[in-house]
Amino acid sequence: MTQSWIIVAAILLTALLVQIPVVLNADLACLLTEGEKVLDGGKLGVDVFELNPPLSVYLYMPALTLARMTGLAPEIIVVILVTIEMGGALVVMDRAAATAKLETEERRLAICVLAFLFAIFPSAVFGQREHIAVVAMTPFVAITAIRWRGLAPGPVAILAGLAAGLAMSIKPYLALVVGLPIILGAVRQRSVRPLFTPEACAAAAVVIGYGALLVVFFSDYLLTYAPMVTAAYVPLRMDLGGLLPFPIIVIAASIAFLRVLAPQDFRMAGDATPWLAAAVGGAASFVLQGKGWTYTAFALCMFAIAAPLLHARMRTLRVPVMIAALAATVYIGSCLSLQVRPFPPLEGRILALAKHPRLITIGDHVALGHPLVRQIDGTWAGNSCVQLLAAGATLLRKNPQLTESERTKLDGIINFERRQLLADLREGRPNVILVDTHLLTLTPFDWLAWAEADPELRAELSHYREVEDVDGRVRILVDNRSIAER
Repeated sequence: MTQSWIIVAAILLTALLVQIPVVLNADLACLLTEGEKVLDGGKLGVDVFELNPPLSVYLYMPALTLARMTGLAPEIIVVILVTIEMGGALVVMDRAAATAKLETEERRLAICVLAFLFAIFPSAVFGQREHIAVVAMTPFVAITAIRWRGLAPGPVAILAGLAAGLAMSIKPYLALVVGLPIILGAVRQRSVRPLFTPEACAAAAVVIGYGALLVVFFSDYLLTYAPMVTAAYVPLRMDLGGLLPFPIIVIAASIAFLRVLAPQDFRMAGDATPWLAAAVGGAASFVLQGKGWTYTAFALCMFAIAAPLLHARMRTLRVPVMIAALAATVYIGSCLSLQVRPFPPLEGRILALAKHPRLITIGDHVALGHPLVRQIDGTWAGNSCVQLLAAGATLLRKNPQLTESERTKLDGIINFERRQLLADLREGRPNVILVDTHLLTLTPFDWLAWAEADPELRAELSHYREVEDVDGRVRILVDNRSIAER
């Protein structure tokens, strides 16, 4: 096994070196910025507003705290900590496999394949919440697969359960990934015992504990902000025609490769079934979230690839099959790595106006301001990263079947977003404002007119002048009181 662990270490080190300069993306940058505001004394749901539940922000608090202690950039600490997490997950799975007395060759294949899927395969998804959550829940799936074979994983299963509970708390939709394999186990055994294993109980305890913490410490989020998210953000989703093709193709490819790579496991009772069930759970999670964003498909893709690869018999593989499997993996990985860049380069334009600017955006796309503000060493002057609730409410208001009470509720959400923007202008004193020109990326929309519909906002914005309209996509405003004429 020593040689296998050397390979694993090389894979993790490669990922570490590759990801450090490129890991920062819009969602991660936004959560890091919000986390910094919480560290500075802000309270989620009161002073700092994030669409996702509080754990999304607190997940990165260790990295932010270590960054302040060491002077390193938070994103570098994120890469290091995620690499440590991956190593820990691999150790837990190997200890469970050793306790179950799995063959050495099988253990070697498992840790090498999973190291690759953890570290190299995610590419642009690396460090995002879904990546962290999927790595955390993989030991649970592995232990479920061990129990599926009638073997015992030992006490390390409890660690896997705790990690899976954390993963489900990060993204509740991912409960389907760990839930389907154990439900299949219960159906197969015609018993509820698979639902009450030590790891399942540990996972449930973490989820229940997290729920209690939300009620006690984040009541403002639950009672005020979360209902608005449910009303204006959750309904924003692609239609099924746009969502279903990708998971269908990935699951079908997984089943086909499983049939070729491991025909002995190509049956309901086969050893690969729990892994394939986890992939189906990932597909269901992707469809239920309904956004179609690449990172929401990571669980689907990783477990769909793991199911056949973990059960392949290398000695009997033919070269064409190996090439096809590699090509499929590269293709799916490239789909995860697709980066939508809806905005033109803005760094040089902003730095020409102000060094270390105080920046906010008016619009619904998080990528307009993030990671831009961190890349130019600026300061985020707002208490939320985006006006996405206003965008959702504006779009939903176009439905002619809405009742008057529903319209009133949506109007209240739009007014809430305007009040927050007003507070950002008055308290954050930004000297540069970036204004989007589209609603939810696709529809032309005058966000500046939306803001100026409020008299107080119009008065605050009167201190700003537009200096450039970049490609008809972004309008740049500067504060006449802090930036001299160019």
